[in-house]
Amino acid sequence: MDDIIHCLSKQIQGLKQQCEQLKIANAKLRQSKALLSREKQVLLARNKMAISQIETMMSRLKSIELSYEKTQ
Repeated sequence: MDDIIHCLSKQIQGLKQQCEQLKIANAKLRQSKALLSREKQVLLARNKMAISQIETMMSRLKSIELSYEKTQ
């Protein structure tokens, strides 16, 4: 009977350790997820700004082209 209790006790200790390791891993994953989410937001903002700049540039080029055609 003592052997069974000792064996169960060891298994419980192992499960406790595994649970703690999983908690740590989960915290690290949550931290990584938050970091990636912030990076994604920054990249989306940069992309939006780049698109806006390209659209502005294209509009200017069209305006220049129209004014050039009028002078010809």
